Amino acid sequence: MPEIRRARDNNALFEYHENLAKKHGPIFLIGYGPLVRLVVLEPDLLADVLGRSHISDYTKPRDLTTVLKPLIGSHNLLVSMGLEHERARQMLNPAFHFVNLQSMISIMADRTAEAIHRLLTSSTNQPIDLQKELNSLTLTIIASSAFGQGFETIVDAKEIMSRTFTEALEAVMYRTMRMVNLIPFLARLPFWRKHIVDRATRMVNGFVDQIISDRRQGKSTSSCVGADLLDLLLSAVDDQGQPFTDEEIKEQALTFVLAGHETTGNLMAWVMYVLMTHEHVLHACRDEIDRILPNGLEPTYDHLSSLSVCEAVIYETLRLYPPAPLFTRYCIRAHTIGSEGHKQLHIPVHTTVWLNTYTLHRRAEFWPRPHEFDYTRWLRDPSTVDPN
Repeated sequence: MPEIRRARDNNALFEYHENLAKKHGPIFLIGYGPLVRLVVLEPDLLADVLGRSHISDYTKPRDLTTVLKPLIGSHNLLVSMGLEHERARQMLNPAFHFVNLQSMISIMADRTAEAIHRLLTSSTNQPIDLQKELNSLTLTIIASSAFGQGFETIVDAKEIMSRTFTEALEAVMYRTMRMVNLIPFLARLPFWRKHIVDRATRMVNGFVDQIISDRRQGKSTSSCVGADLLDLLLSAVDDQGQPFTDEEIKEQALTFVLAGHETTGNLMAWVMYVLMTHEHVLHACRDEIDRILPNGLEPTYDHLSSLSVCEAVIYETLRLYPPAPLFTRYCIRAHTIGSEGHKQLHIPVHTTVWLNTYTLHRRAEFWPRPHEFDYTRWLRDPSTVDPN
């Protein structure tokens, strides 16, 4: 699976951080030419970096907007900052009320059942790329939940979104790894796969513009029992009664589709890897499914809280194989993190703080047997602990 291969290739960086943490403690500096990165692996200090008390002292890394703007724009939760980000969060909060999410479970179950049936009835003897299949499945689920029948009725919609996003992301990664995206002059030149990004941007923007227009004109409806994400974006208003513009609606929707489908697909690929390499975990999940959902019963919202073993397996997979193993914050105002009388750290302006969740999740101080996959750490009900 490509994601697993990429993660193994990246292990050198994570192991490097892990070794530095063992040698120097949970705070250390790494130099990259003229740039210096501060790696912090101390939970209390990270809480200060990410908490509200220092929210005005940091911004998202400047290169994040540069890299992602061609695909999803800059007016969305992922890259916006300050008042614009706060406004969008307040307007989008209702979209994540459990009642709205509950109405989307039928879409998840239907699309998953269709994918399983297609794979099981495939006549080809060729190996199946589970990473690709799972990313395609999560893209279908999220796009259907976001765009409703507008997504499902457009000819080749799934193929357009899946192929275009995949090609564009690979091109963006190619350009980013060569620093092309980070140098404005180079970024404008028609080289280094820029034509792939430009073509993808035109196709996806045209696609989503059509869906928004159709929904406004009543030509499409939600596939959920209730409102879908597009309905909620169209009806959302801020404190002044102002709605999102069509451009903001498009960029917010694209952000959920782009950021949501790949990370979820990657997580599920790692779950499959765990099930294939830990037989006792596979048996525990299978026994629970057979007990809670006998005879192929379709899952509903009420079933989810009973799947405690499956939930614990997902949590432990997230611990060992986080889909976002590294992220950063950029300091714009000098300050000190940590509490008086305890460990304190001064953060100067222009410092980039690295938060390496991959290494943090494997620190022996916080996780007994940190490299062992033990889903029982997360079980809510002790009676369900696997006897093995």
